[in-house]
Amino acid sequence: MAFIKHVGTHKGTNTRLSVVFLRLSDEPENALVVFSDSLPDKYHDDFMSALESKEGQSSKELYEVLSRRVMWNGNNMLETLHQEGLLKKMPTEAIIMTPNPKTSIPLVELLEKMDAISADTKPTPSAPTMAEHVAEQVDASAEGDNKKIAQNLLIQAVMLEEEADRKRAEAIKFDPTLTEKATKPAKKGRGRPSGTTAKAMAARAEAASPAE
Repeated sequence: MAFIKHVGTHKGTNTRLSVVFLRLSDEPENALVVFSDSLPDKYHDDFMSALESKEGQSSKELYEVLSRRVMWNGNNMLETLHQEGLLKKMPTEAIIMTPNPKTSIPLVELLEKMDAISADTKPTPSAPTMAEHVAEQVDASAEGDNKKIAQNLLIQAVMLEEEADRKRAEAIKFDPTLTEKATKPAKKGRGRPSGTTAKAMAARAEAASPAE
């Protein structure tokens, strides 16, 4: 008889569900579940495929595999469930795990056994909150945004260089003896940005001087 992890039922209504987070670190009395039978058709098959996959069944918690899978439209699976309100908070005491039709165990008992095993081995960090997990996935999928950030930083750097050039020109205008110092090459052999040569600086200082 097949043994399927992460699945269970609601203690009161017997509604089938899948446990995505066994418990929340900031609310250990609550878990996060997905009512798989009620998922929109466009998500149901992808979700169940991830849950029943070899990777899904080997993971300690279902969120671990969902965070690495995508829906049919290419969107991150865990992020999609979160954004569309399909992750439901539920008391752990209201969940019965049913890995097969002849086996059932209250989630609270399962967690107690897991805690006992952890106590006999090396301590493990507490599970991050759902928000932290979702944030991690958002960061992981925002690589494209990082390119935009990098471009903006380069633009800012250019603007700062231009501002520095303007201030050097003003300094020379008020004290021409600073020309050599203001145009002295940077240390460690770096090339000076275009427009900061002595000739260019003198030209800027002259242009900045009021017409007689």
